[in-house]
Amino acid sequence: MKKKRLREKRARKLFSALLFSSWISFMALAGFFIPSFLVQFPLFQVKRVEVNGNYRIPFEDIKGAVEELSMNLMKLKGSELENLLNAKFGNRIKEVRLEKRFTSQGIVLKVSVEERRPVARLSLGGSYRLMDKEGVIFKPIKDEGKDLVEIRTYDVDVLEEGFSKLYEQVLGIGLPLKRVLVKRDRIILELRGKSVILPPIESLPDNLSERLRMIYNVPQEKVDLRYDRFILVRN
Repeated sequence: MKKKRLREKRARKLFSALLFSSWISFMALAGFFIPSFLVQFPLFQVKRVEVNGNYRIPFEDIKGAVEELSMNLMKLKGSELENLLNAKFGNRIKEVRLEKRFTSQGIVLKVSVEERRPVARLSLGGSYRLMDKEGVIFKPIKDEGKDLVEIRTYDVDVLEEGFSKLYEQVLGIGLPLKRVLVKRDRIILELRGKSVILPPIESLPDNLSERLRMIYNVPQEKVDLRYDRFILVRN
């Protein structure tokens, strides 16, 4: 009798193990096939793509990128579309947000795109790139940015690292700059009829914008602001 109960107990354990294994296999197969099955229905297909926020990248190119990723539409994330657009358009996308609205005719996919806004033009010999106020470098579209202040640097990495401070204290205050030369030991600002020497980019002071406004109307053609307690001026 004892042996019989032992055999029954083992049989129940074996049955439970087989049942659990079958359930896991079923769920795995369902997870793989059901999304592929569902997207065959019109209800789960993209009926319309709506795009907002773009100002340089054409709607057709964004829609085309969505269609490239449409095989995995049910799991499509904004970061995936963002990466694809950045690969296509040279790092000019700051963020992509997606919203999927399900209707009886299909899915309306709303794509919100935030493009980087250029504030300067980085000279690279015979070509140039654009920079936003955070120091991110990206490719222009056609002749975009040709009217922006030109920046030349001895080291692009150093410029990127210190660009936020340069924008905050210099570029963003509205001076009529023509060119900014970022050298190893100084920065030279070329304005209309005046040049201003600043400390190196990693040493820009927090009160630099105030000092620039103060000396803007002085008649001297050369102004040196590398020193804390005095200003050097000469013609």
